[in-house]
Amino acid sequence: MPIPQSTVAITGASGFVGRYATRWLAARGHRVIAVSRSGIDTPAPGVEARNISGEASVAELAWACRGAGAVLHLAGRAHVMEENGGDPLAAYRAANVEATRRALEGAAAAGCQRFVFASSVKAMGERTTVPWTEDTPPAPTDPYGVSKLEAERMVAEEGARLGLDTVSIRFPAIYGPGMRANMLRLFGAVARGMPLPLGAIDNRRSLLFVGNAAAVLETAIRHADGGTGCYFVSDEQDVSTPELVRAIARAIGRRPRLIPVPPALFRLAGRIGDKLPHWVSWPVTSARVQRLMDSLQVDPTRIRRELGFAPPYSMDEGMRETAAWYTSRVAGSP
Repeated sequence: MPIPQSTVAITGASGFVGRYATRWLAARGHRVIAVSRSGIDTPAPGVEARNISGEASVAELAWACRGAGAVLHLAGRAHVMEENGGDPLAAYRAANVEATRRALEGAAAAGCQRFVFASSVKAMGERTTVPWTEDTPPAPTDPYGVSKLEAERMVAEEGARLGLDTVSIRFPAIYGPGMRANMLRLFGAVARGMPLPLGAIDNRRSLLFVGNAAAVLETAIRHADGGTGCYFVSDEQDVSTPELVRAIARAIGRRPRLIPVPPALFRLAGRIGDKLPHWVSWPVTSARVQRLMDSLQVDPTRIRRELGFAPPYSMDEGMRETAAWYTSRVAGSP
């Protein structure tokens, strides 16, 4: 059942998606409580900043969520492609399961009604042969994906016990202003006119513009008690890696320079990179090759059918907004 515009608390509000979602919701009449460990320097009109500690307790999180009808829980430990040492599963569980549990309990103690958890397609696995649906059995293959799946299940079970309406959104790779890591590097390579040996890759990947991510989060707080409580979402325009390079090139106004290197050579280069010591400069590993070559598609039919969500931005529109940011903020920096 839809709920009226309300006060929304956003954990992880200083992060990539959090910053965009904060502005999106404030611009649409919501009062936003921006909850962050690092702080919000200049909150926009309609935004109240509340800072919390790194290991925030339930009581601290209850204070941070006080006055909100809904919570968007975007904080957590981000995916790292190549973990080095330690116990990565324990670290991911601490940040993505136990911290989420405290946020959920804090939201309930504050009297919130809705709790929306930012999950990931990694809760399902790493690659697809056909698009995943919400009925596909999950089979995560790395510590990050395991922690996200455990957190999804905990949110559903504990939310029911605490009397909260909950929903989890499984995000694919997100791009847009403020992005980092692989997509930022790809934008940079295309902008500099670098030859890219990606022309022979034949795959399909689902992506999500950060503006569409903010829009689906707003939809979720209005309908958190609808459907199954767990949804896939995407731009609904799946692309191959060469098509992605061409879309970036169109947005930036550059000619794509794609070279058709046989995929078998890519995989061989990745296996070589796996065996080299960390101090050797080598551009690829098997994990990086996998992200470039394998398919990872999701089917967003259920969220459209049950919550009425349709992405407000096309991929080309999202790429143009990203390119404008890249040109003004990144390419123009010293």
